Amino acid sequence: MSENGKAIDAPATEDPPYLQPGSIVEVNPQDEDCPRAWYTAIIIERRATSTNHKRYVVHCTDLFQERNRETKPFMEYNSVDIRPLPPPLPPRKFKVGDIVEAYCGDGWYEGKIAIVLHDDTYIFQMSPMCLLVGVNQLRLHRTWFNGNWIQPLDESELAVEAEDSTEKVTEMDSNKGVILESEADNAEASKSGTGNILEGSGQITIEEEVFGEGQLVEVANDEDDFNQAWWSATIVKPVGNNRYLIRYETLGTEGDTGFLEKEMNSLHIRPPPPHIPVPRQFKMFDNVNALYKGGWCMGVIIQVLSGGSKYEVYLDNQEKMEFKHSDLRLHQDWINGKWTKPSPEV
Repeated sequence: MSENGKAIDAPATEDPPYLQPGSIVEVNPQDEDCPRAWYTAIIIERRATSTNHKRYVVHCTDLFQERNRETKPFMEYNSVDIRPLPPPLPPRKFKVGDIVEAYCGDGWYEGKIAIVLHDDTYIFQMSPMCLLVGVNQLRLHRTWFNGNWIQPLDESELAVEAEDSTEKVTEMDSNKGVILESEADNAEASKSGTGNILEGSGQITIEEEVFGEGQLVEVANDEDDFNQAWWSATIVKPVGNNRYLIRYETLGTEGDTGFLEKEMNSLHIRPPPPHIPVPRQFKMFDNVNALYKGGWCMGVIIQVLSGGSKYEVYLDNQEKMEFKHSDLRLHQDWINGKWTKPSPEV
């Protein structure tokens, strides 16, 4: 690499064209903080290794090692973490739900379109953060696989795949006569890896009490991970097989006049999130939960109204609604038995 940042000539290798010295590529550092980011770089040389792994030295063109000194890093990657530049696509309009990549300062980050605004601007969601981006900062997400670029499925294809994936496959074990359901059901039943395995009734079940009687919890409105709302409830009692009888403490639907009881799987039950105080006001693009019809729905603040005590919120169900400060809380995720606070603002 010369002092002015241009690639110097280097001997060609037997690698494909995009891995030749001097080629412009994109690299994925597999960073745990942002595993779906791609950075533009130039191939410098292929490193000799004692294994079958092909490793390459690259010079990043947009990613800064020290921004104050404007120095950009040289890094070493396996070939599986390098891909050619995606071929350009004609200009297009994006719609809500499109899987895209947004250029944010130093690289391309994978996410989806959450809101379509005016003048070719969009709210780009890279869970759990949201960013305001222009159409020139977006490109359709594509995957480099076996030497080809693969575009994401459209909505009709996704619907067919989702339907196929939910079908249960039941088979009879000829030796033991045990009914085995789909792998997803078995994984759900044995999620914790602890508890008592009960045999003798012809089926294998795992008993574990995650929640106790009388415990205050929140329960999901359905089994859909998207467009999900959470209601306050109390555990009445465990009923076995990771299921609980719960009693709603807030009304689930309009017109209800009393508490409702229902059996639910533990995967759709969680403790109430810890309170995060917001002393003054929420900010634009804060990820929040809004109290709507008795349940907490996820949304994004898209406008702080006059006075700062009311906000326009774009809910996951694609409705725009106005909420008071007291009907909002900062969004938190329940992951692996722990509450994860919202990421710092980008």
